[in-house]
Amino acid sequence: MKHRILAALAACAIAAGSSAAASAQTTGGRVVTPTLTVTGQGSVSRAPDRATVSLRIETTNEQAAAATSANAAIANALTARLAPLNIPASAISTAGYGLNYNPRPPKPDPASTQRYGYTVERTIDVVVNNVDGAGAVVDAGVAAGVTNVNGITFSLRDRHAAQRDAEAAALADAVAQAHALAAAAKVRLVRILAISPSGSSVPGPLMRASPGLMLAAAVPTTIDPGNLTVTASVGITYEIAP
Repeated sequence: MKHRILAALAACAIAAGSSAAASAQTTGGRVVTPTLTVTGQGSVSRAPDRATVSLRIETTNEQAAAATSANAAIANALTARLAPLNIPASAISTAGYGLNYNPRPPKPDPASTQRYGYTVERTIDVVVNNVDGAGAVVDAGVAAGVTNVNGITFSLRDRHAAQRDAEAAALADAVAQAHALAAAAKVRLVRILAISPSGSSVPGPLMRASPGLMLAAAVPTTIDPGNLTVTASVGITYEIAP
């Protein structure tokens, strides 16, 4: 694995023929402890066990009340479609809502697809703790009349467990690097001075679908999310001696 040495074998040069060598040297009256710092990398792969489906509802009308009412009707239809899927109300949330007015110009372009009047945009996120159920949520949204399926993101319910495993692998990598470098430099690892986790990342696979593709689907939607890779890095600083 890639590594970098942040401070390598500081103050460890020993003059040839010297009768004695100290494990610490002085610089400007201060004792300088020779150190070796390495950074290890680790990763683990886990199957996602949570999916978040983002749905958008857009309605337009010359009257604001009519636009908001139509939008609410589709949102209610979506809730009704999700009920048979045993998705609790706490798993359905409004992630965004907006009402905008776009006035009609005196001579609108007949070829333009621009909508005029009041437009209501609502984004609803649906969380399912079974990734196999994400496709059914998409189909429920399409059947209810949602305008767009913004995408599906996958995650881990217990992200910290995967993070700990990745950090343990990164620590083992750092220790192995330190021993290999110490052996190559013919120095001794005395003790660990510091261990510094540098964080971890969990890139989430994302599925995006266009409205036309979803609306044209004639068979149930199936989702194959693949695996998530959790990565971590850990730095270790050792005191070293000849």
